Amino acid sequence: MNFEGVGEIIATRQLYYFDESNTKRIVSIFVGKPQPSSNTDDYQCLFQIIGLGDQNAQVGHGYDSIQALQSALILAVANLNYLSHELGRELIWEGGAKRALPFP
Repeated sequence: MNFEGVGEIIATRQLYYFDESNTKRIVSIFVGKPQPSSNTDDYQCLFQIIGLGDQNAQVGHGYDSIQALQSALILAVANLNYLSHELGRELIWEGGAKRALPFP
């Protein structure tokens, strides 16, 4: 695990998939608190996907903190869709409908 951090974590979610040997593998998403960007007047919101892909922290940007948070969630689901496709396996969330990633 390569958890580099997203600052103060405000939200998390766990998904899972079954690998080739039918072992349950956990995928965690961590979303940090939106912060003013250091080099612009905008905001940024870091998120990190652990358990699949390169696991580096990524950033969503926005005019204000809500837009930065929305951007981070949109980017997270885009990354999860891509990783799920590359993996050839379905990502599952216990609290959601089957075949739908659990994000707006």
